Amino acid sequence: MKNNFVRAFLLTLLTLLIVRVLSHYTWAQNLEASTFDLRQLFFAPPTKASDDIVMVWLDEATMQSLAYRSPIPRDFLAQLTEQITKAQPKVIGYDIFFKDPSFEDADRALAKSLSETNAYVVVPRRENGEVDTLLPLFENVVKGVGLADLPFNPFDAILREAQFSFHTQGGERSSFAAKLYEVATGNDALEMVSDLSLFPKFGPLQWTPLSDQKRTKVRFAGPPSTPGDAKNVFKVYSAKLVAMGLVPAAWLKDKIILIGAGYDDLKDAFLTPYYAKHTGYQRMNGVEYHANVLSSLLTKQFYYEAAPVHIYIFLALLAFLLLYASLSFQLWKTAFTGLLLVGSYIFLVIIAFRSRGILLPVISPLLCSVTSLGLGMSFRAMTEGKQKRWIRGVFSHYVPPQVVDQMMSNPDLVKLGGEERYVTSFFSDIASFTTISEKLDPTTLVKFLNEYLSRMNEILFRYGATIDKYEGDAIIAFFNAPLDIEAHENKAVRAALEIQTASKAMTNEWKEKTGRDIVTRIGLNTGPAVVGNMGSESRFDYTAIGDTINLASRLEGTNKFYGTRVMFSETTERALSSEIIRRPVDRVRVKGKTKPILLYEAMGMRDVAEKFGTAMRSYVDAFNSFEKRYLTQAETLIASVLQKFPDDGPSLDLKKRIDRAIAEPAWDLVTDLMSK
Repeated sequence: MKNNFVRAFLLTLLTLLIVRVLSHYTWAQNLEASTFDLRQLFFAPPTKASDDIVMVWLDEATMQSLAYRSPIPRDFLAQLTEQITKAQPKVIGYDIFFKDPSFEDADRALAKSLSETNAYVVVPRRENGEVDTLLPLFENVVKGVGLADLPFNPFDAILREAQFSFHTQGGERSSFAAKLYEVATGNDALEMVSDLSLFPKFGPLQWTPLSDQKRTKVRFAGPPSTPGDAKNVFKVYSAKLVAMGLVPAAWLKDKIILIGAGYDDLKDAFLTPYYAKHTGYQRMNGVEYHANVLSSLLTKQFYYEAAPVHIYIFLALLAFLLLYASLSFQLWKTAFTGLLLVGSYIFLVIIAFRSRGILLPVISPLLCSVTSLGLGMSFRAMTEGKQKRWIRGVFSHYVPPQVVDQMMSNPDLVKLGGEERYVTSFFSDIASFTTISEKLDPTTLVKFLNEYLSRMNEILFRYGATIDKYEGDAIIAFFNAPLDIEAHENKAVRAALEIQTASKAMTNEWKEKTGRDIVTRIGLNTGPAVVGNMGSESRFDYTAIGDTINLASRLEGTNKFYGTRVMFSETTERALSSEIIRRPVDRVRVKGKTKPILLYEAMGMRDVAEKFGTAMRSYVDAFNSFEKRYLTQAETLIASVLQKFPDDGPSLDLKKRIDRAIAEPAWDLVTDLMSK
């Protein structure tokens, strides 16, 4: 127990170091941001929108009533501003950038209306820190500007945060929402959120709205608004109605009026945590984002985070408990302890967010839990894993090392059951093996088979295959199960071609005894199959079943009808790289199926193209002409191929099919494979 205590303490230090490194990766930060989205969607604390904020939208009804949409007619905006000014608002904020001129009279009308009210507008900041300027006509009449910059997440472009101050070439400048807050209250937004005395404290734990980057998570008052919807958390009025004087002045008096776009083809609309297919909410207009940030400032409703040092103290405690459990308890007890701690923490995360608006981290504790359990169990495996090492030694004879690793990490693989996988099935057989076996005495035959299977097994393992079984001289295998293998179709064909080379080498060594060449015929097919341990409770094999496997078996035997060595289906061919030279052989219909299948022969790698030269192209042209029923052209082309390669099996068979097509015009050009 004492030793485990010390080990747990030392491994805790290592865990904290690993978690600190992982937490700084972008993917971890993006995952943490996604957990905020889930909390905002399902567990958001009650948040009241400020009654001082009113939004006036340039909605679709407004835009349809205007002579043109872009730029928004300045004379209409002048009329809108005049009507709002009459109501005596506290401040007007235009979420519209007035940079370029439009019609001179309209521009002057808008400038005049802006000069007669307390108006502020947005300006953008460029990447180099330079701030764009307004048209001088407007810059001289507005009371001030605020930056329109929005702190998007660079990974998913979702707006989750607010930033109140930005560094520019002219010094620090306030955001649009922060500027309106300063005008409305006389206080500096960044100074207010930095005043820790305004925010909750629990014992030694101080909560703050600001992160290390001087940003705060936006405490949205509610989902995106819809014009005319009674459920809107903010008061939203159509600019058309306001400009016509149909909105009572009392509704606008002493309010902070935010004017912005809200029409259908709007580009000024952004992703927020509310946006998802299952929620039904659309993007949030930029003006409403500013309204949410301003509302949070006015009502002092924020989300709060703990200081990093307090987070790491908690992570250290969590890591120590999990490490001690993994070093001291049985596996199921360790798992139960881990689930209990993690489950309790997730519950605390939800309660803290829902009741207090406290944002506890999720990903770093999960990383801490996984790392702690991984280190603890790895340490235990190194000191107590004799039985596992014995299992590895036994199973390594039958499956690739990757499969053994997965069996070691997941004992469920040694139970009955299966899963559907997309695999490339492999069947091989030695041609005329019966004749070979009759020439060898039993001892020599066993030696021959052992050498042959060992060589082929080594090749298949090197390309990631899983050996299903040996049946005499036949090898049954598959690729891409139980582990994913990138480009498994290519690796299967490459393995098949390398087996052909190994077969030639064995011919040189054994021909004197066998009396004939060692010819390995191989069939490959790619598609879905059920893969898993199948058999009885006391004896079972890791195998694959399904039509994909059956067709590969058929193709292995089909080689003898065409004089080929490596044959595969069109589903395998589609995924092959251009480095593998292949040619179409025939379009066949297997017994029990109605849809024809195009078969291919693997010729070799790029050097094969040089060997066959123009004959390869002539063969392919002949095959394509045959498929299009250009039979005379196909006949001429295949004759030129046979003149150079008179014993080429696929060419001879294609010549027969051309003759049959000429003799039987009604034939659908598909060969029926009735036997193997």
